[in-house]
Amino acid sequence: YIPQYKDLKRLFKEVLSKDYTEEDYVKQFTLRIPENLAKIERIIEIYRTKASDTPDILFETLQEQRQRLEKAKAKYGDYIAPAVFEREN
Repeated sequence: YIPQYKDLKRLFKEVLSKDYTEEDYVKQFTLRIPENLAKIERIIEIYRTKASDTPDILFETLQEQRQRLEKAKAKYGDYIAPAVFEREN
């Protein structure tokens, strides 16, 4: 789930009495696929080398996440702005 800009803008104004720019929203909620894929690889490496009793479900879940990210990357590119997700829903 990614919050919509209009909701965050209203909340920032009502609760914090601050402006929330669309630029900030895009910067904060853009899906960074290369960084997420690298993180998955680091996690796998750590658990394979330092925690030999790690359940297989962790590796299966990480593999599923990797596949979803690769699929999104092929469709949208390395960085996916939140507006793309709004159009998908």
